[in-house]
Amino acid sequence: MQTTTFLPGPCRHVPAAQDRIPETIARALARRGVAMTRPDETAESRVRRLETELMALFQETRTNRVFEVLYELSSSSLAAWILHLVAGRPRSGDPQELLQDTFVNIYRYAGSFRTGGGRTFRCWARTIAANVVRRARVRTAALPMQPLPEGGLEPADLRLGPVRSLSSEEQSERLRKAWMLLLLHYAAAYRKLSDRDREAMRLVEVEGLSYDEAGELLKVGRSNMKMIMFRSRKRLRAHVLEAMRSHDERGDLRLAI
Repeated sequence: MQTTTFLPGPCRHVPAAQDRIPETIARALARRGVAMTRPDETAESRVRRLETELMALFQETRTNRVFEVLYELSSSSLAAWILHLVAGRPRSGDPQELLQDTFVNIYRYAGSFRTGGGRTFRCWARTIAANVVRRARVRTAALPMQPLPEGGLEPADLRLGPVRSLSSEEQSERLRKAWMLLLLHYAAAYRKLSDRDREAMRLVEVEGLSYDEAGELLKVGRSNMKMIMFRSRKRLRAHVLEAMRSHDERGDLRLAI
């Protein structure tokens, strides 16, 4: 019998954390000594614990299905955290894009995750999200504000009808699969970087260090540090674009989504 947690609003509910983990992954966690439930924990503490265990399992296996389950379990709370960070700051960027960028970094830098000592996936992921939001603010700070057109504007009705709602769900599923494929290519590109370049990206992208701070740790000057980051990002982008183009030409991408 499944346990269900109800959310505000009619006919909206989400299964409890332990019921959202497929049986195969639950068995993999069990082999690591992880119980789906504990008698002394709340629903919220159970979610936090299982998030951390899933992240540790993904770090060890690098299995995409494990990452998908981790995403499904943790994305709502992480999205709420990002909304909190951007509240009242309209130039921080689109929260959904910030969320996806956060998970790209989680996937890319899974090796830097550490367990033990009270450390949890949620705290680690929130640190990454805060760095993503901070960089987005820096990027958009210099963008000019565009004036609104003259004349009255009728507010659009953003509610989805049944047909559009179904279409939106199908598009979301295709987007999720395409996103996972993109992550695979990104991870492959990241592994091709040198040890120094990977460490540079970790320090800047995950730890949130400035170029000066990261350069001091790597014993390079600020200008060299900027060049390392520029070339690393350029190599990553070129590899991913080439890989995606190759998939598209063979029809693999269309089959995948």
